[in-house]
Amino acid sequence: MHRVALLIIVLAALPASELRAQDMPSSKAYPGSFWLSAGDVGPAERDNVAGQAAFEQGLTVWQRDAWFLIPYVGATLMTDSAGYDWNNRHPGQIGMKLVRRVPGGVVQAAGGILFERDPSTDEQRHGTAFVSYWAGWAAEGRAQHGARFGEFPGHVSAHSGLITGRDPHNWMTTVGAQQGVVVFRNRFLAAVPYGSGAVSFDTKRRVWENRVTLDAGFKVVRPLVGGVVEAGVAERRQYTVLTDSVDTAPVAYVNLWIGWNPRTVSRR
Repeated sequence: MHRVALLIIVLAALPASELRAQDMPSSKAYPGSFWLSAGDVGPAERDNVAGQAAFEQGLTVWQRDAWFLIPYVGATLMTDSAGYDWNNRHPGQIGMKLVRRVPGGVVQAAGGILFERDPSTDEQRHGTAFVSYWAGWAAEGRAQHGARFGEFPGHVSAHSGLITGRDPHNWMTTVGAQQGVVVFRNRFLAAVPYGSGAVSFDTKRRVWENRVTLDAGFKVVRPLVGGVVEAGVAERRQYTVLTDSVDTAPVAYVNLWIGWNPRTVSRR
């Protein structure tokens, strides 16, 4: 049912995208983000191309040192070329998150209400909760503001929670990492061969949620003020744990991430 979850986290080089190299806000700022991801699903759904657009807007109501309390609203639109029901959705969310800035990244815990139809019950509203972590190295954060990438850009991420109304009582977890090497760069872009991997599993043992995915790829990255855009190709090898099957397929993708914080932008 929620087979697109692995695409979102592995295909996108922006896992947990709202966390990616984002400036943490001051106490009166309005942190938000917008991101797009489009590409081949891979071995799980050959010849199927999926896309996703997501928007989130928050309000920092409390701050102490590296801690932030942020109520937020978000909306997501998903679609694919094959027309599968599980890939064509438009969930919305309202909630509260506690954010902790850590060296190179961020940790957050959130809870709220998810608006999405459960096809088994026709219920439209569900409780949602998750914890997540993202950290990057080699100047990926400064690349968000137009600086050059470091020579070895990479990141690690983890996301765990009740994250889909299509399977509202299923706790899903994904842990991933990516490591690249800059082989060319100029003031506009960087060329980065990379390797990445992700492990996903869930409490209800759905076949499509229990996988190990490995990518060997190449991407071109263009840093923007407040964001990043990238396009790449990769050979994807996927191991489905519960069926003990292995499959491989080429994938191509394009990703865009933009985050904002009006108070921070106004000081540039």
